Parts: sequence; C-alpha cells; structure tokens
Amino acid sequence: MAIRPFDLIHKSLRKPVVVTMKNGSIFTGKIVSYDENLNLYLSDAREDEEGGRDFKSIVLKGGNIVSISPVE
Repeated sequence: MAIRPFDLIHKSLRKPVVVTMKNGSIFTGKIVSYDENLNLYLSDAREDEEGGRDFKSIVLKGGNIVSISPVE
C-alpha cells in the first residue's frame, strides 16, 4: 500500500517540523493542525533567519509552502 502525502503530515502532528516557504523563509514548529489546502497551524514556531521572530502560534498558507520536513 502506498503512503499518501497527507498520511505523512498526519504522522507529524504535534512533532517538530521545518517548513520552507516560496519566498525563502524557513519556519520550525510543531504541527497542531492542517487542512485539505495544506494550510498549517504551527505552535511554538520560529522564523529561522538572522533576526527571526518567535511565534506562540502561526498559520502558514499551503499555497506558499515548498517543503515540510520532520526534525529528527
């Protein structure tokens, strides 16, 4: 049986991930929830760049996401 992309995201719920955006921004945080458009709701998020900001929670628009990688 093939693994579907949403299955992999579901397995990452409440676990740390790295999300790369189209504009080059990179965020780390824990996936709290997601929807069918791949909009992600992250908690304890951080923008990973010099002078990056910390967020208690943030919503990232699915259409702007390039990749989602688990942190190991």
